[in-house]
Amino acid sequence: MAPSAQAEKRLLWHPRWENKFVVGGGSQMTMYEWAPEKSEIRQVTSQNDLQFMKCFAWSPDPAFDDLFAVGSASGRVDLIRLEASRVAQNNVLSSGPVVTLPVRNSRSCNTLAFCNVDPNYLAVGLDKVRGDSSLIIWDIQTATPSLSLSKSTPLDEDVVAERPLPRIARADVVGHRTDPRVLQQHALTEVVSAVAFLPQSTHLLLAGISARWLRLFDLRSPSPTTTNIATKVHGIATSPIDSHQIACCGDGVITVWDARRLPHPLLTFTEKDAAADGARTRPGAGATPAGFVNHIEFSSSRRGVLAAQEKDTSYVRFWDLQQAQAQGNDGFFTDGERFGFGFGEGAQYRVAKRSSWAPWIAGAGAVGPGMRPSSVEPQEAMALVLSDTRKTKNFHKPLASFALVPNKRAFSLTSEVVVVNRDGDLELYAMHDTPKQASWSARGDLAIGTGLGCKVLPGFEDHGAPPQPWDVHIEEETTTRGRGKTSSMPIFGKGDEDGFPALEGNTSPSKAIKARTYSPASFRHYPLEHSVVRSELSMSPSGISDRVALKPLGGDEPKSKGHRQAAENSLSKAKHSSRSVPQVVEDDISMMMRRRTIRGYGLASAKHNAQVAQDDSCADTILSELWAWIHHSRELVCSPTSRLHGYEFSNQGLFGLWEGFAPLPQVPETGTASFNVLDGILTVPTTSSVDSGLSPLSTNAVLDPLTRMRQPPDDFTYGDFATAVAALCARRTGSERQGKTFVRTSKFEQRQFALHLCEWGIGEDGLNHAIKKWEKEGHLSRAACWLVFTRQYQKALELLMRSEDEVLNLVSGTLAALIPSAGGTPSNELRDHTERVIVRLKDPYFRVMLTQLTSKDWSEVLEEESLPLRERLVIAFQFLEDKALTSYLRRTIDRACIRGDIEGIIIAGLTPKGMDILQCYVDRTGDVQTAAILAAHVSPAKFPDARAERWLETYRDLLDGFKLFHHRVAFDIERGLILQDAVQNGDLAPFDWAPRQILIRCNYCSKPMNPVLEGAQKGRPTACPHCGRALPRCSICLMTLSIIPDGTREAELSHSHATYRDTIDEAIVICQTCRHGGHASHILDWFFGEDGARSHGMCPVADCDCHCADEF
Repeated sequence: MAPSAQAEKRLLWHPRWENKFVVGGGSQMTMYEWAPEKSEIRQVTSQNDLQFMKCFAWSPDPAFDDLFAVGSASGRVDLIRLEASRVAQNNVLSSGPVVTLPVRNSRSCNTLAFCNVDPNYLAVGLDKVRGDSSLIIWDIQTATPSLSLSKSTPLDEDVVAERPLPRIARADVVGHRTDPRVLQQHALTEVVSAVAFLPQSTHLLLAGISARWLRLFDLRSPSPTTTNIATKVHGIATSPIDSHQIACCGDGVITVWDARRLPHPLLTFTEKDAAADGARTRPGAGATPAGFVNHIEFSSSRRGVLAAQEKDTSYVRFWDLQQAQAQGNDGFFTDGERFGFGFGEGAQYRVAKRSSWAPWIAGAGAVGPGMRPSSVEPQEAMALVLSDTRKTKNFHKPLASFALVPNKRAFSLTSEVVVVNRDGDLELYAMHDTPKQASWSARGDLAIGTGLGCKVLPGFEDHGAPPQPWDVHIEEETTTRGRGKTSSMPIFGKGDEDGFPALEGNTSPSKAIKARTYSPASFRHYPLEHSVVRSELSMSPSGISDRVALKPLGGDEPKSKGHRQAAENSLSKAKHSSRSVPQVVEDDISMMMRRRTIRGYGLASAKHNAQVAQDDSCADTILSELWAWIHHSRELVCSPTSRLHGYEFSNQGLFGLWEGFAPLPQVPETGTASFNVLDGILTVPTTSSVDSGLSPLSTNAVLDPLTRMRQPPDDFTYGDFATAVAALCARRTGSERQGKTFVRTSKFEQRQFALHLCEWGIGEDGLNHAIKKWEKEGHLSRAACWLVFTRQYQKALELLMRSEDEVLNLVSGTLAALIPSAGGTPSNELRDHTERVIVRLKDPYFRVMLTQLTSKDWSEVLEEESLPLRERLVIAFQFLEDKALTSYLRRTIDRACIRGDIEGIIIAGLTPKGMDILQCYVDRTGDVQTAAILAAHVSPAKFPDARAERWLETYRDLLDGFKLFHHRVAFDIERGLILQDAVQNGDLAPFDWAPRQILIRCNYCSKPMNPVLEGAQKGRPTACPHCGRALPRCSICLMTLSIIPDGTREAELSHSHATYRDTIDEAIVICQTCRHGGHASHILDWFFGEDGARSHGMCPVADCDCHCADEF
């Protein structure tokens, strides 16, 4: 269908995709032929006497290649043969045969549509009139003999029997004036603005009703069922590729639907969402809303591509619906569900819930043949990413209509569109819109496909099995766990012959180790084997140096952010010019995260993370410096405990130390400890100090839940932040104050400890020692700068003059002129000259030194981002007043949030504000690994954060995608211990950390044998706690089995001082074939024996011939 107003023209391509199209408007219709081999358009025929034409449609009937239905302003529909004027009858040229489909009441015909499956069906949409229907379904089969140009061609009666099924049912005749060719009439006293049959259906008809409804008719019955959707419809388009995919437009809004799930739109968008091609919203003019969509059409060669033309525009826009992702209210994508459509960024839409987006999603059902009106489910606001929106060039004049040219060539590189402007000028335009596909494999390979080509770029190639977590040597460290206890880091591994290294560490058990009742050698014969093939890659982690990656301020020359950015840009250019594409793929952030993982980057050790990041040639030095600072701060804060007078300092940054933060809620000391066995709550494996290789930042010494540390009742300074900070300083400097500040301050202890965290002493001795070190290492500009900052001007001059560098000697002259003298100030000429010199200097220390002498403003010095952040923080804590220091810290945090500068964690700490910095860092770099590791320490242990949970789940999925399953399991264990520590410390309420995978039920009452109890275990461990019936007996020893709740066992283990205790005696093994079993140690000895050799092959129960051992 194509509506045709008097002043507008409409273009319609051949319905069977032949190289013909028609342009109609006013009283004229002209057929053209497109010759692609010659790239020319030829006129075929034309008819100029179509008075009062409002719309027209082209029949897809293969027997009539030029059959058109023309709707007039009076409602009458004429069936004409457009090429009849080329055929002479009796040597006389005529307009050819015409078959008229009359209308009972005169009104305008708005829209026409032929059925593609059965071209004999014609839907006519009319204006409303009182007491008459506006949607009429015609069967024009009886009119086809009259349309034949040759009288010698009789009607083939077999065609009637071969018409497609199902047929449209004929309704009862209403009134004697009803034409027998009318099958059904609908939409009483309503306006029908658009109609369309579904591409592969004879009975499903879409209609836009009264500009308020999209209605789907099922015409198989005389009284068809309908589905109504409240939406404005001015035009309808169906996809020739996806038969259930439809789109409608109205008042500038385009909505995409699935016919099987009509009440729920898949996509809704407007012109303002086309940000990908630089669209700008046009202001409305008069009654025409801005962006009013004039015509839409699906591509027949590009799946999911919809072309649209807005009114009064000179271009056609192509919307790529192939890669849409839903985005929730929180601004993050949902579970990554892709449902075959896609859009550009920033737009908010109303789309249905995830379960109802498309029928092929689990839980979404298809609309059956008998469609019934259904209520729309509650909807929630979502956002869609418009990733690939394009438009043609801007033509010289506003367009009236367009049509997409069908492409018969497979894998065409272009999409062609024919446009017509209001003056009738035609132009064919080819858009180079080759679909480009890029896909990453779990092994880092990047597959890129475009046009007819495809290339796979390898990500990495392992020459052997990647290193496992126990292959990476991480130096033992000590840290405070709980509230005042110190434990050494355990080592991950068992020490058997299956590739697990022996336990390391000098641990002396206080009790004798319980003797085993089973043969350890039996484990070697399990079918599940483990072997590690070492390679160059797997050997590399063991070669990591033990030195700390922290670069003290007295060390190397800093790299400015500006200079670092320039270096990065030049390095990037060099990479693009000198490195191959596969090498660039290897340097991708995903490959970098994989390299870090197999080298032990994780929750194990901040010191080790610093070294791994420092050794990575593709990584930024800022990351290694951050981990080094975290390691240094933990050593200062967490030994012996990070909790002082009710304050937890472990995850705070410099801003929290300076401004203070809320104390922990005080727990009163009770006379007797009480503990409820919460079996099943926080089911994290309890690990002794020699059972796992976990980090000092996350490993928890197994604390007794009954002895949760409470604040002593004699702590009268609980909640006193100044006292808590003073206690921290006393660890480093003793009880007396040391040194002095250069400004008056009411927070001396905060400044002192902040400088310690930045590895800077507040005394003069430490500074003088650092200056001598810098001078010895050749960093004279740095030494002179700090001498000037501390007003030791003469020493600065002497230092510069001792240098053999002429530049330093010249700078000393400028410095001598700027040194403040008694009663004198530098002249304006000297200030102006110094400012010009500052711009030309490359050394950042000379720049800040002269800036401070010229302006006397420390804020200008701190704006010099060439200095490392930690050194700028030292300047701020040394020379800024309290109010200015607070403002500077806030300003630096805000700047880090905007830029995604992870160094801001030093100031913000692992707090909610620090999570904002991490989010911007992830957005900028894609390094979800670092964000997940940092966030795992505090979320949800200290506070919940949805972003942190998303980073953690994404990182775990990434490790699984890399097939680094042991690394992911180690990460989960370490994170679980952090949460266990938080629960035992009272920071986190007990919760179900890992859902149980296996549940044992009583054979008599069918209730679970390991329930969550309110108190201690009731009844005997050898009987069901619910019905009291005895448990089964062991098939070997014939003793009744016993089940001890996890909570009771963990409490017993925590009270025990044994460094190792086997739980194999209490474990139960049951064959899933014969249902016989018993104590695990007995069953293992029965089948494998003490020496590990296979001793028995069948079940120990008499008359049972089950080969239970084969199931091991």
